[in-house]
Amino acid sequence: MTIRRLLAVTATLATACAASDATAQDPGLDFQGLSGFAVLDGTCQRFIVAGKDLTNECDGTVVNTMYESTGRTGFAFVTRSNTSVTFSGVDTPAEGDQAHSVVDRVFFSIENTESDPQAVKSDVLQATGTCTYTNPYAGRSRINCSASTKDGPFIASFLSDGNPPKIERL
Repeated sequence: MTIRRLLAVTATLATACAASDATAQDPGLDFQGLSGFAVLDGTCQRFIVAGKDLTNECDGTVVNTMYESTGRTGFAFVTRSNTSVTFSGVDTPAEGDQAHSVVDRVFFSIENTESDPQAVKSDVLQATGTCTYTNPYAGRSRINCSASTKDGPFIASFLSDGNPPKIERL
């Protein structure tokens, strides 16, 4: 997957979510407040979307969105069939080589559903969970996210290829 495709999926989801009342009311989910993003390449080791295992479809790229004004962050994962999930939360201070964010929202977009191949389901779900991650500049970095929602569990595990992230400041 190219970075452009990943960002297009994320932007599509962000646009859909920004139109919803829940998102418009929450300044932490203001996509215009995005201050930058980092892109890591590697291997998606596990990817569960609303309880459904999509690990075999998961792409080897993760985008970390950063909102410096609010302290929010997000980790966006996608599949080759354009399903995307972003775990959104608030960062906590790093401890040694590891940090985590407290996840309170999951943004997702699922395309090519079994009932209607042209259907797209996008939503923002209240969630309870965490994302833990290690320093991406210290070699191979791990990202593990899990969240419980009314639609079921969302889980993603990723191991970077050891290269530093590509960072874009906005």
